[in-house]
Amino acid sequence: MDLREIPIFKNLTDEELREIELLGQTYEMVYPKGSHIFKKGEVKEDFYYLKKGSVKVYKIDPEGKRYIIASFNKPAIFGEVYAYLKKPYDFWAEANKDSEIFVIKDFRKLIMRTSSKNLRLNFIDILAKKSLKLSKKNQINSQANLKQKIAAFLLDNEDEGQVHLSISREEWADYLATTRPSLSRSLSLMDKDGLIEVHDKEVIILDRKALESLI
Repeated sequence: MDLREIPIFKNLTDEELREIELLGQTYEMVYPKGSHIFKKGEVKEDFYYLKKGSVKVYKIDPEGKRYIIASFNKPAIFGEVYAYLKKPYDFWAEANKDSEIFVIKDFRKLIMRTSSKNLRLNFIDILAKKSLKLSKKNQINSQANLKQKIAAFLLDNEDEGQVHLSISREEWADYLATTRPSLSRSLSLMDKDGLIEVHDKEVIILDRKALESLI
């Protein structure tokens, strides 16, 4: 594949790409549904790019409750921070379905040795965007109750009054640190109150001001 399809390598010259191919070993893997790309506690220096499929990144608390950190259902980069820092993973990454993943080994060596300024700037840009996304998630989950969390989530993800969900109801509940039945009850109440209209993978915001008043 053309490495420039991966955001971190966009706008690189042919010469820069040749240097990168010399510095880092690259290959493609197919991970079957249910298999782990990496596990908590492992130390790898691999950079991952989901080409096709679906991957969930999650934690498990001492009581066995799973919390979704991130869910990727379209091309996305993951694992790059731990690869660069050579730190043990704090979570698991698992294929939700058969997934094609592009892997770059020795990612830290690549960043440290490359002469490509564009590569480093792209890496900083990716880190900044992920930091913002994590900040937004923390703001959502800092709300006092589930209804407020749902309102914050919907407002943050709405597009012209609609929210198109790319995750399952169970994964959404994990994201909000609640249970699926609790999430479904709260959604039903908000639907009944005329705040939203729920249609499986789509939520229509009917009363934006009312949602905003909750948070």
